[in-house]
Amino acid sequence: MAASPGAPGGPTNAQIQAARAQAARLTQLISADNEREQIAGERYDQANVEIGLANRRLASLHRQIRREDASIATGTRRVQRAAVEAYVEGGSGSGGTAQFASLLTSSLTKSESITTYAGVATTSLHQAVVRLVAERSRLLANESAARTQVSDARDAARSSSAARLEAAAAGQSTATALDQVKGQLATLIEQRALAIAQQKAAEAQAAKSAAARDADAKSAEQYGALATQFGGGGAAAAEAAEVQAALASEAGRPPLAPAGHTAAGDLAVQKAESYLGVPYVWGGAGPDGFDCSGLTMVAWAAAGVSLTHSAWYQYRETTHVPLSAIEPGDLLFYEFPDDGTNPITHVAMYVGSGPYGTETIIQAPETGETVSYSPMYYFGFVAAGQP
Repeated sequence: MAASPGAPGGPTNAQIQAARAQAARLTQLISADNEREQIAGERYDQANVEIGLANRRLASLHRQIRREDASIATGTRRVQRAAVEAYVEGGSGSGGTAQFASLLTSSLTKSESITTYAGVATTSLHQAVVRLVAERSRLLANESAARTQVSDARDAARSSSAARLEAAAAGQSTATALDQVKGQLATLIEQRALAIAQQKAAEAQAAKSAAARDADAKSAEQYGALATQFGGGGAAAAEAAEVQAALASEAGRPPLAPAGHTAAGDLAVQKAESYLGVPYVWGGAGPDGFDCSGLTMVAWAAAGVSLTHSAWYQYRETTHVPLSAIEPGDLLFYEFPDDGTNPITHVAMYVGSGPYGTETIIQAPETGETVSYSPMYYFGFVAAGQP
């Protein structure tokens, strides 16, 4: 039985569209997993900074405690000498004599000995030693708090590292599923195109007229364009439409342009550009891989400016300026909807002149990407900062 005109066999358009929709959903999941991994990376960087700060504070407290121990020892010796002198000279009274005698006949703790000696000796010496002991107690309490901070920061680093591994594994699993769906989609498109061709051939054979042959040729050309669209051109067109829509939404914003230049900023841009094509590496600070804040840290280090390896800390270390005052080398900070309580999770650098004109920026975007140029984007934008 001949097929009905307009109803070719094989996969239907609805089946192909369903496969394309599934591929789009998987692509969105991969993007979300990449963002989760990037957020985990920023939290990991912050935790490492906190570990370093807490360790330095702990070391400082250790030094202070050693100094206080030395001062307490010196003060104790002075009190002991004063107590002995008071006892020998007989000026301490019967109470002092009894207290001093207890030192010779009793096993006392260090603090009890100090108190007893001080009772025999002068009031000023007593007060000095008591103050030293109190200060040492305060330092010990601070030391305990600092140890807790170190422990908490290490827990945060371990947690963010685990979150990154989980996101990376989820992204890999989704990517595998996406490859399978793309393979299925390609098969469906091929089968659909073959069915269309067979249907048109049947129609041409039935018509047996020049007009039918001409119409068949025209239809074949149209279906060929349709197959090309399903095969990837449509995705490119959709992406282009998405970019155009994004640009249209920013149509009311004045074009981004540098307000001026500085030698340091230009040097930082040149250093960042020297790493174009280097892969994104979670927690990386070069030279073979960078995350977002690692790239900006290394770039500005070349200009003699020290920044912390964390987008959030770099946000705090820079002077925030309006976009109308932006200069090449300035940093652009972002916060995205799924960042949770994290205030800043991405940083890029303004270039000022490049493939996208004065709207060009450079960044280490996410896992699977490389250090690259990008047009300035405003989704999630928080502020610009000058180091």
